Amino acid sequence: MKDELDPDHEIVVERLVLGLRGFARGLGLDEKVVRHIVNRVIIDMPLTPDEERMAEARDWVLIASA
Repeated sequence: MKDELDPDHEIVVERLVLGLRGFARGLGLDEKVVRHIVNRVIIDMPLTPDEERMAEARDWVLIASA
């Protein structure tokens, strides 16, 4: 079902947040905001490779920092 999260959801969140941590910190965003963005990206793009999710999340981090 679409409403159910992948059992590895939190593992993927941690991996992407870790990859974005320094970038987001440099823009003045805290980890809570980054975690929210990453969660949304994963939910919105469930079958997308992590590289594409990371690019999307990076775009949203830039928008959030503006």
